[in-house]
Amino acid sequence: MEENKNVWVWVLVAVALLFLFGSFGMGGYGMMGFGMGFGVLFMILFWGAVIWLVYSLIKAAQTNAQGKGESATAILKRRYAKGEISKKQYEEMWKELSR
Repeated sequence: MEENKNVWVWVLVAVALLFLFGSFGMGGYGMMGFGMGFGVLFMILFWGAVIWLVYSLIKAAQTNAQGKGESATAILKRRYAKGEISKKQYEEMWKELSR
């Protein structure tokens, strides 16, 4: 989570710099006013969103591939505690898992 905070701080710094210095790139405000800085801003926001989306999808795929669900022994204990399986079944399954 700390990593995400750092990213947002740098994004805000970049946006602030664009607002301060964005109009100087094309020789001042020109005929159309100061809109050039906004074009650059929206381009950066667009590509930032695309990069973030790709990063999030890759991270989610890796998380799913690692299988962060319950372990087999935890599921076995939970099922025994709920009464879904008998003590004999629990012991047999526990021996099977302990191999």
